[in-house]
Amino acid sequence: MNLDHLSTEEIKAIFDKDGVVGPFKAYDQEEAKSMLKNIRAKSMVQDRAMHKNNVGWDRHFDVQELSDHISNEKVLDKVKIILGEDLLCWRTEFFPKFPKSSGTDWHQVGTFQYVTGAPILQPTITGENEDIEITAWTAFTDTTIENGCMKFLPGTHKKQYYNEALPVSEGRDSEYTPIEKDNFYGYDFEEFKIDPKWDPDQMESKSIEMKAGEFILFTSKCIHGSHPNVSERSTRFAFSSRFVPTQVKVYPEHDEFHGHGGFFQLKKSGYGCVLVSGEDNFNHNEIRTENNLGTFFKKGQ
Repeated sequence: MNLDHLSTEEIKAIFDKDGVVGPFKAYDQEEAKSMLKNIRAKSMVQDRAMHKNNVGWDRHFDVQELSDHISNEKVLDKVKIILGEDLLCWRTEFFPKFPKSSGTDWHQVGTFQYVTGAPILQPTITGENEDIEITAWTAFTDTTIENGCMKFLPGTHKKQYYNEALPVSEGRDSEYTPIEKDNFYGYDFEEFKIDPKWDPDQMESKSIEMKAGEFILFTSKCIHGSHPNVSERSTRFAFSSRFVPTQVKVYPEHDEFHGHGGFFQLKKSGYGCVLVSGEDNFNHNEIRTENNLGTFFKKGQ
């Protein structure tokens, strides 16, 4: 059951307590399924993609449906409850989970430093808004425990259980071909545990099943993962839009990097954040006003 009936105050209270809230409705189920057909077909062609990679980063630059999706008013209205009016979309990702795919390990992220060892998000104002990032995870197929829906440890965003700055044996500055293993796309989050003996599986988890067209909001500081897809034929497909307030510096120390099995060029590729709501009075980041198809990004009201 979606939570569209909740008031702004109720949504904020749940998010503050749990670090995750939803689901809410972004699209009718049939509209979502129709969009998915176009998204999957277009995503097979990477001629105009921002990055050549196997993990579906930043396809909002070359798939029009995704260019439009990051400014979906129903999504942004909920994100603004948490982060305020002035918003950048700084990254997007595909999350398909095919039949018999393994689950994703528990992980907790704050500045996304785990990717390269240097923070990818850097707040320039502290204390005023401790929430510096929100992920809107939109399901374009029905997502169930059987086909690998997301799971969370509510309330864990209030404490640091993983230290992204720790040295690791794999993942950073290395190539990675996705295979059937439980670690997080080449990174073993066991290596980031502050207390190696701490077992998150002993804590109460919350699985969120969703209908096609629904979305949830969460901070990556809330420990999360996903169930394995144990189904025979059901592919779970979702898309993450990641948002920050305009006060946050994005990729402050990066021109290019290896991560998640891809080589990501930023300045040379023309990467930029997209202003999806409000105004950018900080000018910390390069801003893209149109996608690689020459179409202007829409801006929320």
